[in-house]
Parts: sequence; C-alpha cells; structure tokens
Amino acid sequence: MAEQQMPQAMTQEEQQKQQEQAAQQEMERDSMLRAILDGEARERLKRIACVKPEKARAVENYVIQSVRAGRLPPPVSDSKLKQLLEAMNEQTGGGSGPKITFARKKNGIDDDW
Repeated sequence: MAEQQMPQAMTQEEQQKQQEQAAQQEMERDSMLRAILDGEARERLKRIACVKPEKARAVENYVIQSVRAGRLPPPVSDSKLKQLLEAMNEQTGGGSGPKITFARKKNGIDDDW
C-alpha cells in the first residue's frame, strides 16, 4: 500500500515543481515585457488580453522574438504596437468576425404601417 502512495506523492511533487517552473517563466516573461514595452503599450496589451488572451499572447511572443533578434528596438511605444497589431490583423485576414451594417430608413419618419 505504501508503494502505491509513493508514485502519487511523486506526481504531486512533480506537478508542484511544474507549477513553480511555469510561474517562474511567467514572471520572467512579465519582467521582459516591462523592459521592452513602454507604459501605454503595456496597458493596451493588457486590455487586449482581457478580450482576446490568445491574440495578446501571440503579440507578446512576436515582440519578444523581434527584440531578441534585433528587428525591433526597445522600448516599443504604443504607436509601434498599434502598427504591429494592424499588420497582424492583415496577415490573419482582418477582424474576429463578420462586419455588421445597419440598414437605415431613407426618410426621417419611422412608420410601422
């Protein structure tokens, strides 16, 4: 019975170790982004992350890789981040869904009959 509990304890320890490593990597990532992005760009990215976390993560990855490769000089301003977002939207085919248009009546009176 003690032998059966041992593997479970190891898996719990391994899970805890993996969680600690993930938290450490996330802290390093955040500190890197703080060093790379200016305040306004960080705030914009946080707002995007609230709505579309996967898109924000992709932008973060792109910015980090670009700075590491020397293609993008730090600090990245809000206007530069906007340009990156627009370029990424064009590459992925635009917005998140179909565009909605409203058909308005041509005369100024709303008649229901």
